[in-house]
Amino acid sequence: MPDVDSQQYGAWAKGARAFGKAIWEIAGAKIGPKIVFEHPGEATLPTSELVCDKGGMMVICAGTTGYNVSLDLRYHWMRQKRFQGSHLANDEQARAVNELVISGEVDPCLSRCFAFDDLPLAHQLMRDNAHPAGNMAILVNATDEGQGASG
Repeated sequence: MPDVDSQQYGAWAKGARAFGKAIWEIAGAKIGPKIVFEHPGEATLPTSELVCDKGGMMVICAGTTGYNVSLDLRYHWMRQKRFQGSHLANDEQARAVNELVISGEVDPCLSRCFAFDDLPLAHQLMRDNAHPAGNMAILVNATDEGQGASG
């Protein structure tokens, strides 16, 4: 996040506010989300903080873009927001989600599958935030997709 006294901060705030307005359009009202599930972390938490509704909560369940976050805390205390750390699910809930995937009711959206030798490429794509939307997988002890354990 840019320093609050810089021109870069103004540009960031303008983009974050535009994102918030897009949320309002989807919701059909000028109200931000009461709960924001925050997975990327470093790259997106400042925007999540801004768009989360007054009295709302950011549930932090990972930090795929980094763990060191800079925030303008004025949006936090002045609007009485909360942080909550979570692994997102307990064992029973995780099993229930797995059953939904197995039954086909939920599609986990596998966007790309890599050969094991391409593991460094997959990591680099994530590091550079150049990976495709959805989930990526690595083939372990398999040469082609579909050779592993399945439902």
